[in-house]
Amino acid sequence: MAPVQHLRRAVLTAGLAFAAAAAPAAQRDLALTHQFPALPGKTVVVDAADVDVQLRAADLTHIEAEVALHIRGAGAGAAESWIASRTPVFEDSPDTLKVLVSPAKAGFLWFGKLTARARLGLLVPPGVVPDLTTTSGAISVRGDFPDARPLWLRSASGTLSFAGTAASLEVRSTDGDVRVEVIRPLESFTASTSAGDVRLSGGTRRAEVGTASGDIDLEGLSGGLEATTSTGEITISWDRLDADQVVRIRASSGRVRLEVPAGVSPRGRLATTTGSVRSELPGEVEADGSTLQLAGDGPRFDVETASGSIDLEVRGSLD
Repeated sequence: MAPVQHLRRAVLTAGLAFAAAAAPAAQRDLALTHQFPALPGKTVVVDAADVDVQLRAADLTHIEAEVALHIRGAGAGAAESWIASRTPVFEDSPDTLKVLVSPAKAGFLWFGKLTARARLGLLVPPGVVPDLTTTSGAISVRGDFPDARPLWLRSASGTLSFAGTAASLEVRSTDGDVRVEVIRPLESFTASTSAGDVRLSGGTRRAEVGTASGDIDLEGLSGGLEATTSTGEITISWDRLDADQVVRIRASSGRVRLEVPAGVSPRGRLATTTGSVRSELPGEVEADGSTLQLAGDGPRFDVETASGSIDLEVRGSLD
């Protein structure tokens, strides 16, 4: 009898496998649009999980939201569940619009090639203040946000990008790059990431940036800086750096390159454990050769790296 039981079990298993293979793959799409009133200073708070978020300032007096969801290759029930769990819930009040996405945690079976896309698009008046969060969705923001103090961008593993203007910007990421391009300097820029590069062009009056594993590249600064990285390079250039400003940099391994405008005469120290120090500005090298004490009377530099080189350069007025 045992061989017969084994045969029946094999036939049943094969039947289930055939039924699964024969089940049709489904395609589901959802497109929604909503409009909400927008008074000056209204905050748009988005927590969108794995949905990509694209927000742009527009010449409008209201907020427009567009949801676009697409899945293909899953079973019909799974596809419908995926759509339902990624359809945002909107909660509106006079001073805040909240947009929440809470996808189901359970997995599902798919057939062949699975394609899934989820996007939330927002058009907002310039007076709105964005506060955007995802887990793995990318965030892209464009436009002029003069009342954003700060404008918030957060993601666990999505790329964060901003192009435009804001009063100040704060960015948090666990595993993703940060790309910021402003057309006028920010009042302040704060960015933190565990594994990802941080790049800013266009300037800020104050910057605080930290990454465990990634490069830091800040261009056009006009004030003090605090920057830390464990395994990345740091490249900083200033358009302006007044005598009362402080620059503090810590790096474990990686080159540190600093470029100041002509006429700036920093004081302080440039120190490395096993790397090299090179400066176009005057200073005194300590006996062990690992530290340069700058001889100026301007902004104070406190720069230290364990195993990378430090280069301090002077930029010409037309560079």
